[in-house]
Amino acid sequence: MSNKRNKSSAINIKLAPTDENLPAPVLLSPATRGSTSAVSPRKIALVAPMIPFQMTYPDGVALSTETVSLLSNKSKKRKAITFDEVTLSDQSVEFHPNDVLLHSHITRNIILKGCGIMSAAMDTVTEKELALAMAKMGGMGILHRNLSPEEQAAELSWVRRKIHYGGMVDSPISFAPDVYYSAFQRSLAAKNWPFTSFPVIDHNKKMLGLITRDQLEFVEGTNPTLGEIMLPIDKIVTIPVGCNSEDAYQLMKEKKVKKLPVVTKDGRLAGLYVWNDVKNDQRKREQFSLDDEGHFLVGAAIGVGEEDFKRASLLINAGAKVLVIDSSHGSCKPVKDQILRIKESFDEKCELIAGNIASYESAMYLLDGKFRPDALKVGIGPGSICTTRQVTGHGIPQVTALFEVWKAVQEYGKKTGYYVPIIADGGIRTSGDIVKCIASGANGIMLGSMMAGTVESPGAVVIKDGRKYKTIRGMGSRAAMEARSGSRGRYYRQEGEQHVTEELTSQQAEKMVPEGVEGLVQFKGTVERIMLQLLGGVQAGLAHTGAKDIPTFQNRAKLWVQSFAGVAEGKPHDISDIRD
Repeated sequence: MSNKRNKSSAINIKLAPTDENLPAPVLLSPATRGSTSAVSPRKIALVAPMIPFQMTYPDGVALSTETVSLLSNKSKKRKAITFDEVTLSDQSVEFHPNDVLLHSHITRNIILKGCGIMSAAMDTVTEKELALAMAKMGGMGILHRNLSPEEQAAELSWVRRKIHYGGMVDSPISFAPDVYYSAFQRSLAAKNWPFTSFPVIDHNKKMLGLITRDQLEFVEGTNPTLGEIMLPIDKIVTIPVGCNSEDAYQLMKEKKVKKLPVVTKDGRLAGLYVWNDVKNDQRKREQFSLDDEGHFLVGAAIGVGEEDFKRASLLINAGAKVLVIDSSHGSCKPVKDQILRIKESFDEKCELIAGNIASYESAMYLLDGKFRPDALKVGIGPGSICTTRQVTGHGIPQVTALFEVWKAVQEYGKKTGYYVPIIADGGIRTSGDIVKCIASGANGIMLGSMMAGTVESPGAVVIKDGRKYKTIRGMGSRAAMEARSGSRGRYYRQEGEQHVTEELTSQQAEKMVPEGVEGLVQFKGTVERIMLQLLGGVQAGLAHTGAKDIPTFQNRAKLWVQSFAGVAEGKPHDISDIRD
């Protein structure tokens, strides 16, 4: 059975909205406020034609002859190398790094604008808040599977829907009309809310009016009720349920209002749009990662076996466009069986990334089958919290691992015409490492510890020696495997489907063989800050090779092996009190 897709089935590149192709905003008057025809919900359009992987790379990813020769000679001698052991030679350039485009395939049919960067499926890295932040920066978050299937699907739905509710407060703080101004003041002082606009509603949540800073400034020497001083509903601009942030943006911009209540057709309050939030989303929208339905793009990790097939089904029905079959040893029969189950049942509804692998043979094993993955994820043991190489004695340093998998993809593609992107997972510490991954054959990048220290990550904040840190743990750590069954499944620590439970007995816990550790990473700020630094560094890296895009860079980049003296020379040295 063919595994090829209709080229229009997964369109994922979006353009920023423009005035000429947006419908005129509609102001609801008191007479039309309950009408269902005043503003009709519309699907986010403005979708650019998607370029499939094989149109960008007709013959697969073409690396430079210099890079292929260098890495091939290393492989022939059974010598494996990683990021610090290689460097790139500079080439002439006649453009600014800001002109470099970082669009890159993470699967055969999905492109990310942010250099194919994804956050790892770790329970101290990617949950809904971080996944949303990644999508807003042109990347994508992969929700971890140490959640129940229902929790994971709910988080995925939450992220996807946020594009239609960007800037909307789902449950705005509201007051009843008979609340006295003095009681209102006490609430403001006690709660210390950073905002000063509040809807006024009755006991049925019917919208009656709005209290803003303007009304509060004119209260002098009296103690009126909020119903007496509020701006009444007939003087308020509102928008109906079903409209999205684009509609809200256009309406608020035209009517010059900073608060826009969302009301049902019978007048009940359903939410509140805030101008600054809506404006910020619109300003950054050009870089958002969106799926073919106009929702934020978010992926999820699954395991193998029937139980995880049920998880996959739940996630796909919740709108998942990308699933990652996540295993510490990806070239195994259970992974191939899971690919078969999902492809037979859902085929074009979802893209599958399979891993982890680190060798030519493992890549060939996963590609050679009735159904094939849409991308391969590479990395056994390079992660900062992973101890797989110490525990099992297996794993290839990342540059060589990427190249070996690239060779397999190229060879398989030449025979069958089926090429897939490669995702580098683990060991990446800097934007320079990302550049070296791309030069070695990768299209996608997965980051764990680099994202664990962000505001949006779910790890706990720890203060140590006056500095902020966040917790991080490998999914193969004892703590992660004892916490939920998702981690145990990744590292084959279940005793059989009939024994799978979330809680472990003391005897079961003793049998755990950890392949990871837990620790602290320095607090780094927001995902936006980290992504801006990484993307700027990668743009500069591509410009050093004279390439305006990733395919051109891969074809031009020339890797060199460097000595450890060269490594030391390329880092800050001969100074004290080094600061980031």
